[in-house]
Amino acid sequence: MVSSATGSPMKFDFEGQFLGFVSDDGRLKYMRLKVLSEDVYVKLPQALRLTLEKVLQPGEPIWVTGIGSLDRHAHALKLKATQIIRLTERNPPAPPVDPLPLPLPHPTKSNLKSKPKVKVLVCQKSGCLKRGGKGLYEALGQEICDRSLEQHVTIERTGCLKCCSAAPGLTIMPGNHRYKNVRLKTLPQIVDAIAQQLVVLS
Repeated sequence: MVSSATGSPMKFDFEGQFLGFVSDDGRLKYMRLKVLSEDVYVKLPQALRLTLEKVLQPGEPIWVTGIGSLDRHAHALKLKATQIIRLTERNPPAPPVDPLPLPLPHPTKSNLKSKPKVKVLVCQKSGCLKRGGKGLYEALGQEICDRSLEQHVTIERTGCLKCCSAAPGLTIMPGNHRYKNVRLKTLPQIVDAIAQQLVVLS
């Protein structure tokens, strides 16, 4: 469960390079990873903290699975690990990095790049327009702005998406994820899926 200020929880998994632990009030609560060219902060449950503190070394590649949520008030993507797998047997560890100074302030911004990564195609053919396609385009744009994702998502009007019998419809790219019979009440769940895809692409 998450508070009303936070979006619906979503699963994530990605590979990254462990850079170090981050303290909060003198306790190791977060880990810092490099994923592609970005630094990512992931919260650690107590059980994982106690285990990983003794075995993880800076520069070590790991695979992280967990739950993420979008804090609408702070405009931040919060990630919490549920499982961490060391990949040292498959990939040799990179050279150690300098220790992270402690304490470090809690991360307050998403580590998504500013360049748009996700494109949403909204059908604007007559069948979809008659069933609410015009209002759907405008409402989706507002929902994206409300969650401060407009720098990462572009919305485009498009021709027929071949789902006329289940209009209105839209498609999320990359991945060609199609949504049919879209209604205004389902837009928050669709935007949750977009946010989850941004986590994977970041």
